[in-house]
Amino acid sequence: MATRNDQIIFSIIFKKGLAERQRLPLDHVISTLMQIQQMIREVGKQIQRDAGIENPDGDFGVELLAGPAGLAFRKGSLKAAATITHDIPNGLLAINALIDTTDVLGKRNPSFAAHEYAEPILRRLPKLSRIQEEDQTELHLALSKDRHVLNKTTLGEKGRETLKRFEAPELGIDAITVYGKLRELRDQTRTDEEDKGFFWGEIVEESGRVWRVRFRDSAQTRVMALFRKQVAVTGNVAYFKTKTPRVDAVEINSDAMPDYLAAYQRFNEAYQDVFEDIEAEDILDQIRG
Repeated sequence: MATRNDQIIFSIIFKKGLAERQRLPLDHVISTLMQIQQMIREVGKQIQRDAGIENPDGDFGVELLAGPAGLAFRKGSLKAAATITHDIPNGLLAINALIDTTDVLGKRNPSFAAHEYAEPILRRLPKLSRIQEEDQTELHLALSKDRHVLNKTTLGEKGRETLKRFEAPELGIDAITVYGKLRELRDQTRTDEEDKGFFWGEIVEESGRVWRVRFRDSAQTRVMALFRKQVAVTGNVAYFKTKTPRVDAVEINSDAMPDYLAAYQRFNEAYQDVFEDIEAEDILDQIRG
């Protein structure tokens, strides 16, 4: 198991384009680092949740390094190096998921079937891609231990073209109502210019299916009052190849959880001659296995 003393370093390197002139817009560098941090956090929360950690936050104490190994211009490139300071095993899984998912984009026939944590990464990578395209740079990511590279990838022109294809919705359907529990409210305007005027949430159906929901700021008070409750959200749905469906919410209302036992009791009473002396609870137990 890795420890802090193992000198694990996560390197983010900008090459080509403006980096060759050793000049990059400061806001582009900061935006890139923030998006990478958010991807690690979002993937990390899923990994921690799957590992049974209570109150997962995806915070691995990622810190930029100072000195020769830290943020510095090199010949034809700008390098930022960081390290993980706590929950190192899960932090390594999160960074490897970021590197592996990014690497698939450069393949001839990219497939993310085996990448269970790809969705939050593919949702944010297009923002990095647009910055790269403007600066004509390549983004190199590498994970190393004691100067030995464990994993690495490059997001270049081919990867950017793949992202453009994946970013477009494959199908749109108007006026769909989704039922489930409202969770994960978040404001992304600090990192996503296009989300100004909106905030995001998630709807989780009883089956476990997750829907991303985009609400208008004007609905904030009503949505906040329904946080963590069973709701019905109506809006226009966009389906994507590599991301969970997105609902642009038009209306949200409380939706009381159905009382299945009471409903089945009424059904049992209506068909008493069929079920005879079998109790509703016993039938439900048989259905549940």
